[in-house]
Amino acid sequence: MKKRNFIYMCFILPSFIGIMAFYIVPFLLSLYFAVIDNMMNKEWVGLKNFKLLFENELFLSALRNTGIFCGIAIPLGMAIALLLVLVLKKQRRGRILLILLLIPLIVPSGTVIAFWKYLFERNGFLDGILQLFGKTMFDIENSRWAILIIILMYLWKNISFSIVLFWSGINWIPQIYHEQCQLDGATGRQEFQYITWILLKPTTLVVLLMSIVNSFKVFKEIYMLYGAYPSPYVYMLQHYMNNQFLSLNMQKLSAAAWCMFLILGIFLGIIYRVQRKNLDYL
Repeated sequence: MKKRNFIYMCFILPSFIGIMAFYIVPFLLSLYFAVIDNMMNKEWVGLKNFKLLFENELFLSALRNTGIFCGIAIPLGMAIALLLVLVLKKQRRGRILLILLLIPLIVPSGTVIAFWKYLFERNGFLDGILQLFGKTMFDIENSRWAILIIILMYLWKNISFSIVLFWSGINWIPQIYHEQCQLDGATGRQEFQYITWILLKPTTLVVLLMSIVNSFKVFKEIYMLYGAYPSPYVYMLQHYMNNQFLSLNMQKLSAAAWCMFLILGIFLGIIYRVQRKNLDYL
């Protein structure tokens, strides 16, 4: 047993060293940068950088835009994915259609950006259709509606991943429960409410967790679409942190990173506790 454990540790050790060297240690070191004045004096200032951060209009705007984006895109993506799974489950060729819905996962980001630019830019596809009716498309990139492009882009790319998780979760539910429910004369809504939805809660929490992670990964596409300094309506936390890194302002960058870590940590902690209660219930 000791020899087997030693072999396991030999396989795990390289990954553990890599995670410590490139993730854990730099992240802990960023806490030191967040509580000093600058990289030259290295004077202890406590929570001053965090206080200045929440007095910065640019950071507050980025925080608000990120919250709006996540608050709309994540629930909407989960709802659409679950609806599509319920529809495909009743179709004979549901598995074939499911494979077609997975295509966005393998499409390169550059191709995605080229498509969305062609669709919404001036003299693009939608603008060309409007010109046929004597109208022109307004400057959507610099309007409040610009965030809708990001939401649509997120939904198009990430719904397929949520569909896979929901599909596996629904297939995990024993068919005998549905059959018994139908024998008792339950309607489709009642079957979903008292069988499918209850037994799908653990999967739903996993989908929520992965949707949150994927919502922050969409910055690559946002950056390619709008650049480092987009309009104030689509300026995200990732823009703020990326720009602070390029200007070598490690204090603001570290403070913003820890604020985002604490906000996400609290939210994910709530999800974890809810998941444990649901698992105990099931």
